[in-house]
Amino acid sequence: MSASAFKATYSDWKLVKTRGVIQIVFEVPLADADKAYEVLGGMPNFGTEQWFGIAAMASSPKQIKRDWNDMLPQQQAGIRCEEITFAVFLEEEHPEDWHESMHNPAEAVRLICGVSSRADLGRNPEAAIKWRQLDDQYQAWRALEKVA
Repeated sequence: MSASAFKATYSDWKLVKTRGVIQIVFEVPLADADKAYEVLGGMPNFGTEQWFGIAAMASSPKQIKRDWNDMLPQQQAGIRCEEITFAVFLEEEHPEDWHESMHNPAEAVRLICGVSSRADLGRNPEAAIKWRQLDDQYQAWRALEKVA
């Protein structure tokens, strides 16, 4: 009997304007990669579409509210890039990267951290350090903004 589902965590999404779609990125533990590959039917066939259903798994209360420091750097970056105040911070504190990124928070983070994908923040220790420094700088900036 073959597997019909696998466990993954939602980590990112990307707008594909030319096709009017988004690409959704899920991360699978390496130990479960073969199972995921089997469920997906191997490599994609770009000549045909194959549809899949995606459902959230029930989470324990401990999993629902996670401590910021327990999250992976790429998860933290994904959350921050959705915050309007983070975009304002990038524009004010990293104007060159902000303008080079065409005002895209995710692209600005990639430029600042020296990666081609936010997922690389979890694979590249130097990039992870740069991310933590950037996030620390953002949190300090927010604290000063609230005082001012």
